[in-house]
Amino acid sequence: MKHISQLQKGMTVLSFFILSGMLGCFLLFGLTAFPLYNEYITVKTGMKSVLSRTPSDRKTTKQVRSVFLKNMYMNNVERFNDSTVKEFVNIKKSKNGKKKYLNVKYQASNKLFDNIYIMMDVDETIELTGKVTE
Repeated sequence: MKHISQLQKGMTVLSFFILSGMLGCFLLFGLTAFPLYNEYITVKTGMKSVLSRTPSDRKTTKQVRSVFLKNMYMNNVERFNDSTVKEFVNIKKSKNGKKKYLNVKYQASNKLFDNIYIMMDVDETIELTGKVTE
């Protein structure tokens, strides 16, 4: 008598369809989520580029926004333009007024399918030190 393990030779058609459906769902989710994650990484890089400037180049909020916006233009992030950068990019001061922080806060979403969306909430803050970082 043959054992059951010797009779089984491969995948059934049903298991192939289930596996294909699962891979399709993961692929759909990945292709929809990747642009959001890539934009998030680009925003963090743009914030670090502000820190790489000399303190005299980033004294005012307008200068900081300008440096950040130039970096977003170079990296082809369309969410930030002259009007939205004022809404999304802010300079906050500590309670004692000695430290300044760059804050970028916005929400981004991509349509997954029909009326289901993937949303990313970005709220990143870094300290604007007096030193130039590399």
